[in-house]
Amino acid sequence: MTRAAKGRLQWHDTFTVNAPKRSDASNKSARKLPDLPVEIWLEIFQFSTYVHHNATIKPLDPFTPKRTTTNALGANTPLSAMRTKLALVLVCRSWRHIAQQMLYEHLVIRSPVRASIILNALRSSRLPNEPEVGDSKLRLGYGQFVRHIEVFTYARGSGELSFLQTVFQILSCCPNLRTLSGNWRHRLPPEFLDATSRLLGSSLSEFYWNERDISADLKNGTKTPPSFLGSFKALRVLDLRHFVGTDPSSWTQSSSPTLPHVRDLILSTSPSSLQIASHLSLPCLRNLFLRTPGWGDTHEPSLISFLKVHGPSLAVVDLSTPSQDTEPDPDSSVLGRTASHIPPDIFLGPGVCPNLETLVFPVTSPTLAPHTHNRLHRIGLRGGNTEGLYPDKVTSMRNHLMSINIEKYPKLELVQTVGFLVEAHTDSLIKDIFIWWVERFEAMGVDFLDGEGVLWTYTDPPEDESPKKGDPDAVQPSTELKAVLVNDNKEHP
Repeated sequence: MTRAAKGRLQWHDTFTVNAPKRSDASNKSARKLPDLPVEIWLEIFQFSTYVHHNATIKPLDPFTPKRTTTNALGANTPLSAMRTKLALVLVCRSWRHIAQQMLYEHLVIRSPVRASIILNALRSSRLPNEPEVGDSKLRLGYGQFVRHIEVFTYARGSGELSFLQTVFQILSCCPNLRTLSGNWRHRLPPEFLDATSRLLGSSLSEFYWNERDISADLKNGTKTPPSFLGSFKALRVLDLRHFVGTDPSSWTQSSSPTLPHVRDLILSTSPSSLQIASHLSLPCLRNLFLRTPGWGDTHEPSLISFLKVHGPSLAVVDLSTPSQDTEPDPDSSVLGRTASHIPPDIFLGPGVCPNLETLVFPVTSPTLAPHTHNRLHRIGLRGGNTEGLYPDKVTSMRNHLMSINIEKYPKLELVQTVGFLVEAHTDSLIKDIFIWWVERFEAMGVDFLDGEGVLWTYTDPPEDESPKKGDPDAVQPSTELKAVLVNDNKEHP
């Protein structure tokens, strides 16, 4: 071997790596995904990315069972849900075809730049309207998937006419839009209002119109007439918490707009919100969600005027804990215990809400007066805690529970502590205390449940484990706790 050959061999040996050989298992192709129907995959994806606010503006039913969180990741947030959706469309073609529609179900327009990007994406996905394109869904593009649009005007340039034109063009690209949430800091031209009502008046089912900037003067806002609201004839859910509108003195009773299908109404205790709701004709109204802000008065005269108009049609009244709109957990806020509350007695007075079946209110509300109501079926108490359940302590929650009886509410079936979970508290006596209340209401024929929908009771030991009489060495079994999940199969509005 020549000297040059020996040099090349030494050079080769120096940089030789003895890599391990791959096993046969690693050479096998990846395991295929389960062969499930498209509908099942869609259900799985929707469950893993569900955020209630993104799906609807209707508040969650307060009697919906709330589970103790055992997941380290916690509940979905808009950000985590969007990240999951973006990951799903990158897995494979079949998943992309299924999950792509979820990317566009909820669109948030926060600035003019974002509005332009969204509009370009919707337009570029639409195929030309040519005869060879037979599928009409392909022509609609991504706009056919949009169900909810939120508009914010806090960014620079949001008050320009060009921004409103872009927003309207986005609305025009979404034929299946069902929910519109508008947050406006600037006056809106009448042309924009008229065009929006003509475009969505016959199809929109949920509507939120915010004309009030909390950080600015409360009197500043757009001048939206009541006739604008009356143009949306297909509405089922209407949120007027921050509606300002025109001067009420300019309204005439003969021009009262009618919304024939609205069942759920969301209001605040501000006079403008209650006044516009009193002016509207809502023949199908059933559920009222009344939000109390952390500032200002409860304006009971405006509320009484509203109840004179719509009180007889109400079946469900849900009073929130006073809080700011940005408060993530209003029931636990300090402000909710110090701010002024709406007295629940307003709704229980004689002839005010004769068809009322469900009433939910905070435990910090004034104590119930001895009014009699013959139709009330369910009572929910918000913001309860362990200390409030002790029978020997004078607390607002204890006073409310003591004041509830079948003499005042002969058709009462259920009392529930909304949001309070017995299993989530570490107090060693909480289960026994809760069962004390369960037995008290059981004597009246009323179920007393915690926020998880659980009826806590004691159970006797099995007969085969019971000690024999006369046996001194027999061990006396301890009484067991039993949690019974109550399924309320009765229909409630």
